[in-house]
Amino acid sequence: MTLTTEDRFKTGMQLLAASTTIITSEFEDSRAGMAATAVCSLTADPPALLVCINRTARTYGVVIDSRKFAVNLIPDDMTEVVGAFSSKMDKEQQFQAAGTWIKGDLGLPVLKESVVSFECVVDNWANTKTHAVFFGMVKEVHLNPEKSALIYGRKGFHKLTPLEG
Repeated sequence: MTLTTEDRFKTGMQLLAASTTIITSEFEDSRAGMAATAVCSLTADPPALLVCINRTARTYGVVIDSRKFAVNLIPDDMTEVVGAFSSKMDKEQQFQAAGTWIKGDLGLPVLKESVVSFECVVDNWANTKTHAVFFGMVKEVHLNPEKSALIYGRKGFHKLTPLEG
């Protein structure tokens, strides 16, 4: 059986290891969040990130309404947070299931235990296929640099280890 380009793409993407994040937002006391690996630095001056969100995801509507989002980099000892935000459970139950969530400086849900959390204001966005690409101007950064990030690749979670050298 010959694999389609789409099948080969999906297999290839499983090999692309990435940091695991929870993208959160809040609008009129309604919080939403989702697990994501489609996050990257856009510019350093001024500080900006981009995130990709499926337009059918609950988080998409909250980001559109609030025009703000936070990116929380998950520490390697908190896979349960990713499990909660990958599930179909109620939005508020996700926040209660794992981690300590506090309000950040922009009023966004920020994971207290995260390696780093970036609070962003949406500068612009573009719809493409099933997703929206949001460009966020970073307004606040919360650091816990002593922690290590959780990595996702090959359909599983991994911890970074120092290179031998």
